Amino acid sequence: MRWSERYTKTDMVYLASTGWWANLGTVVISLCSLLLYIVFANFLPKETYGMYQYLLSLAAIVSAFTLTGMNSAVARSVAQGFDGALKEAVGVQLRWGLLPFLGALAASAYYFINGNLLLSGGLLVIGIIVPINAAFNMYAAFLNGKQDFKRGFFYGMGWNLPYYGALILTALLSDAVLMLLLANLLSQAIALCFFYYKTLKIYKPSEATDPTTVPYGKHLSVMNLLNAIAAQMDTVMAFQFLGPIDLARYSFATAIPERFGSFFKFIQTAALPRFSQKTQEQVRGAFGHRIWWAVLATTVGAAVYAALAPFVFKLLFPAYVEVIPYTQLYSLIIIASLSGLFVTALTAGKNIRELYIFNIASPLLQLGLQFAGVVLFGLLGLIVGKILSNFLTFGLAIVLLLVQKEERPIPKG
Repeated sequence: MRWSERYTKTDMVYLASTGWWANLGTVVISLCSLLLYIVFANFLPKETYGMYQYLLSLAAIVSAFTLTGMNSAVARSVAQGFDGALKEAVGVQLRWGLLPFLGALAASAYYFINGNLLLSGGLLVIGIIVPINAAFNMYAAFLNGKQDFKRGFFYGMGWNLPYYGALILTALLSDAVLMLLLANLLSQAIALCFFYYKTLKIYKPSEATDPTTVPYGKHLSVMNLLNAIAAQMDTVMAFQFLGPIDLARYSFATAIPERFGSFFKFIQTAALPRFSQKTQEQVRGAFGHRIWWAVLATTVGAAVYAALAPFVFKLLFPAYVEVIPYTQLYSLIIIASLSGLFVTALTAGKNIRELYIFNIASPLLQLGLQFAGVVLFGLLGLIVGKILSNFLTFGLAIVLLLVQKEERPIPKG
């Protein structure tokens, strides 16, 4: 690693040590996810799987209204010694969870009146469980603030392994969509509650709180809202315009490239503290040669996946071999995943205006291009629209980093 630093001009030992636990977790979860996809591909009808994916997207949309930015606010406060932020934020999340619950309940009643019992029942389950999961998942933010990444890894495995096990077992025994949804959300709820109380028992956090934690968490949640909803709209559009079977195809075409992209996210985690210690001019200057190494790595990853995709699908997902050209094309998304590194630089510099521009423009680009693509060209258009929107937001992140000139204070309230 020290030898490679002559070429990358980056502290590779620090990068590897920081990313070790995160990437180990990504590897384990990716293997579990692969096994789950094999079971889904070979044991579930495409229509059933498509309906299940649609309900998961609805769950993610409901989750977008559960103060998603509170985790970052808690991690920040805990890192500064305000351990009481954990209990405070969980209480706020549980109270705020009434809002998404009522929204899901209203949607459930609408579908019930119109005779769609599947979506009605699914939204009722989502409305009850999703706010609970969002609240008790706060233990992970607390561990991040304590920089206890090792414990965070083992706790993550402690609820991910039963989660995947429950889903695989359910898929083998039943093709009922609501049973799959229950297995998904309920297994998470039980595990998250357990590890939340285990974290309290081990750390015994003090009551010290920072009065800015909750307002800052709400501020970040508003900033994230549009992006969180837009991230699910490709699935919603696939279901509404193409139907559950094509949604199942779309899910399999995009799943593995998306997972590949997640391997590079640890770089953002490692970069944030280092960027925070530099001036913005130094941060901008550091990108020149390093970004080309990152582009090279992601391009190689995309090319390897595109070459292996035909063999992978014929061996593991024979029911979905028709999506091989789509998933090869979608491998380009791995390169665009680097946009997060530039957003991290903006976050480190507290560039609130630029972050708002990115978090508003990015989802609007996604929605516009994906909508035009799916309406005009169907499944292929949806995939091309998503690729184009991701590369445009990649370019936008670069431009915003280059044009910003000074750090700006975080707005109050």
